[in-house]
Amino acid sequence: MSRPVSDADKPSGPDECCDIAESRGDSGFISSGNLMSQELSCEDVAARPQPDSGIIEDRAKSPQESMRLDSGVCLSSELSLSEKLSQLSLGLNDLSLPKPPVRTTREEVPWQLYYEQDEDGDTHLHSAIFHGYAEVALALIRCAPHPRLLDTPNDAGETPLHIAVATGQPPVVRWLVIAGARPNPRNAQGDSPLHIASKMGDLHCVRALTDPLNPKHRDAMALTYPPAPHEKPKLEQWNYLGQTCGHVAAEHGHLDILRHLVSCGADINARESLQGLTVLHYALQNRDDRMLQFLLSECRGLNPDMRSYRGKNAWQMFPYISERLTLALRQRGVESPCSSSDEETSDDDEMGYEETPA
Repeated sequence: MSRPVSDADKPSGPDECCDIAESRGDSGFISSGNLMSQELSCEDVAARPQPDSGIIEDRAKSPQESMRLDSGVCLSSELSLSEKLSQLSLGLNDLSLPKPPVRTTREEVPWQLYYEQDEDGDTHLHSAIFHGYAEVALALIRCAPHPRLLDTPNDAGETPLHIAVATGQPPVVRWLVIAGARPNPRNAQGDSPLHIASKMGDLHCVRALTDPLNPKHRDAMALTYPPAPHEKPKLEQWNYLGQTCGHVAAEHGHLDILRHLVSCGADINARESLQGLTVLHYALQNRDDRMLQFLLSECRGLNPDMRSYRGKNAWQMFPYISERLTLALRQRGVESPCSSSDEETSDDDEMGYEETPA
């Protein structure tokens, strides 16, 4: 293998080319030391013993024709060796120069392929989250060119955020929120991701959805698009049953979820849209002493006399509670169900008296 040619080795003219050729070993096309300045005739070559050096000789041709050596240099009787060498061009191989870029046949997979929907409307991000491949999900989040791709719904109306909450993956939930996924999309049942987390009692996912964002966390994700305005979860958003997240948490007895939602600013007196029930109605309906104690003792903004669409408060709708809770309700000024029943009885008596024929 030949060594790289340096500036010192670069010939400056025909004579120096000869000197270089003489100082180096037999390269395959010069086999004699007396070929520097004399002309080479065909008779001299024919008279000299011919070792097997790669010379191709056609005996049928004229002696005056050119003969080619294995190096490809044509030696003619009419041209001197120095003239032939002067026609050579030696290029530099400067190792200090930057190397040209290497072309590869491998093409990068476009993001459109990753976010293409299948027959069920799922993208690769849906599938990765559903099967628990958190690192793959993170890579797909990072390759998205716009945060709205993270909100792609499948045929059931489920976004990747719905699936991350439903499968109980708080880190993936947080990555999606930091990356700009909208926290309030509704699925086919009208449930937002926060509704699902509240129903499941998953406090970690609830916190991943509601905790404030830290810009350092977004920088650490190395996203490809600029930050978008952060959209906060809507704590008073109804599902298709007319329930807020607080109603869902109270109905399923998740006190820690309800406490966190109240600390985030959820309206403790909000009524659901079908019957006008509040979280206090749900707590009395379930006879949940712990939740009732929390509502009556810790929630100063609670209105315990909040009426349903039928005009009844929670105690009137669900009167069978413990003596301790009865006392707590009376101390908060809630009208007892006995007075309400007495009024209804007296009204019925009056109506019956009026309708009795004389």
